Amino acid sequence: MQEHRALGHRLYRLGRYEEAVAAFRRAYEVKADARLLYDIAECYREAGAVDQALFYYDRYLAGWPDAFDRAEVDEKVAELEAMRGSPAPRTASPAHRRHPLLIMEPAAGKPRPAPHAWQRWWFWTAVGIGVLGGIAAGIALSSSSGSSLPPTELGNMRFY
Repeated sequence: MQEHRALGHRLYRLGRYEEAVAAFRRAYEVKADARLLYDIAECYREAGAVDQALFYYDRYLAGWPDAFDRAEVDEKVAELEAMRGSPAPRTASPAHRRHPLLIMEPAAGKPRPAPHAWQRWWFWTAVGIGVLGGIAAGIALSSSSGSSLPPTELGNMRFY
């Protein structure tokens, strides 16, 4: 994950935003870190892809509601919302590249919230095992119901 993240930062500083997004996405596939969503949003913002940037800023804040840079992100979101109607995408100028991505680690003393149980692999494994167990029990119970008498022309009626 760290090599993809570092590659994304290098590509971002070079102004190769689409490639940086791809690197950050690969890092996010390895470990779902909300800061990577912020980095992806930054790339899209610099590339002028307003809707994508807004989407990833929103995902970042949803994944880390008490982010230390929330006020800054809210300002960027407001700026992008104001630009949303303009058809021409921004081009990255050297002035825009002066500010590298923010530090990837959260501020000291502010722990990240733990992910919910449904966001963990073991939760979905347990759900799958439970569903498969229920299906197997249903099949086993349905096959053992009824008698072992063969059907007759009169049906499965018992006469004794």
